[in-house]
Amino acid sequence: MAIASDSAYADMLAQKKAAPVKGPQPTVTIGGAPAGYAPATTLQPTVTIGGAQAGYKPTTTPNYITGAGIPEAQASSAKTKNPTNAEDNPKKPEDVVVPPPPSGDVTNPKAGTLLRYKVGKAPGSRIPVYADGNGGEFDGEETNNPVNPGSTGFEDNGVITLASNTFANTLALLMGESEAGQPWVEELRGLTQGFINTGSSVDEAINLALREAKAKGTASKFTQRFSAIFKLQDRLNAGETVQVPSIADYIKSEQKLGEVFRAVGLGELATQEMASKILGDANKSVDEATSLISDVFGAIDNAPDALKKDLQTYFPGVDRTSIAKALLLGKEGALELTKKVKSIEQVSAAKSQGVNIDLATGANLVAGGADYGTSLSNFATVKQLERGQELGRMSGIDFTQNEAIASTFQSNAAADEKIRRIKEEEANRFSGRSGRFASQDRAAGLI
Repeated sequence: MAIASDSAYADMLAQKKAAPVKGPQPTVTIGGAPAGYAPATTLQPTVTIGGAQAGYKPTTTPNYITGAGIPEAQASSAKTKNPTNAEDNPKKPEDVVVPPPPSGDVTNPKAGTLLRYKVGKAPGSRIPVYADGNGGEFDGEETNNPVNPGSTGFEDNGVITLASNTFANTLALLMGESEAGQPWVEELRGLTQGFINTGSSVDEAINLALREAKAKGTASKFTQRFSAIFKLQDRLNAGETVQVPSIADYIKSEQKLGEVFRAVGLGELATQEMASKILGDANKSVDEATSLISDVFGAIDNAPDALKKDLQTYFPGVDRTSIAKALLLGKEGALELTKKVKSIEQVSAAKSQGVNIDLATGANLVAGGADYGTSLSNFATVKQLERGQELGRMSGIDFTQNEAIASTFQSNAAADEKIRRIKEEEANRFSGRSGRFASQDRAAGLI
């Protein structure tokens, strides 16, 4: 067999390549597609690196403890970076917050990391809040708060120095804002310091400081302001059954008295000096002073002219203010004075009808339910019956003024019987009498 030359072999290969391929041919694929297959929008070979598609950019997982990865928190971070007022600052004043870790790759704080403090249930205590390592948190044990009150606070190893503005604000809560600016407040702050450091509350320390100030003769402005409390304390020490109020209660009593006085047009009596005299010197409570004004003073102030003149005989005063002072500062209590006023009303009602009675009789009528209005007409009847005293003597019947009053006000059976007998005797004696004298007797109700 002849072997083709190199040039002839090359021509044969060229012809074979140019001839069309017939029948099934072997298929070569790359990445799952036939060689040379390149559709415009078909899937391309997938190459993964570390389990993620090429070009994949990881996003930061939101952390709701630190605020990282939360769009709202990131957007507002610039606004609240350096808050200057309470509206911009989301933290509560009493919370001590541990700052979050620097920005960047944020992870949950480790378990046991202190996040912040919150106010405890007991006064002066706090509760630490710790991270649990999983994005949550848990409370620690409640302990005493060594942080000093005030705008900033500082650790002082248990010794508290009261800031003047903080003490004034606390005093305003206990006693009212008007008291927080008084000149004795700074003196009081120094006195309460020692009691605060030994565990007393501010309220307790203030009351203890008042007594220490008196014992040591210090804080004169403070002790003068509350001299009425000392007077009550002295009376209690002497054995009297009096109630000694706290400073806060005393100030509330002053305020209530002022309201009572202003309600009846006695605003000039709504002073600290007058309150000291009423509560301390006269030892009258707010309730008793209120009764004196509403019941006793009101009865005098609103009485008819005739009654008012009679009342002013027993309660002298050039004007309504002086009458109120006399009632409030007198030794008699509200109940006793109320009874006295009502007794005087009976005396005045009797007087207006020409009948004279004393306070004791008036008190008996009041005890029986009589009042000024009904007594005016009743004493008119008593005056008519007084003529029966003379007629009774003519018939040998002793008929007194008290019996006339008892019959009229109380329907006394014995007195009524005497009146019946007097009428009967008078009718028999003058049965034949006619004319002007008989008409007078009939008009008097005696025949």
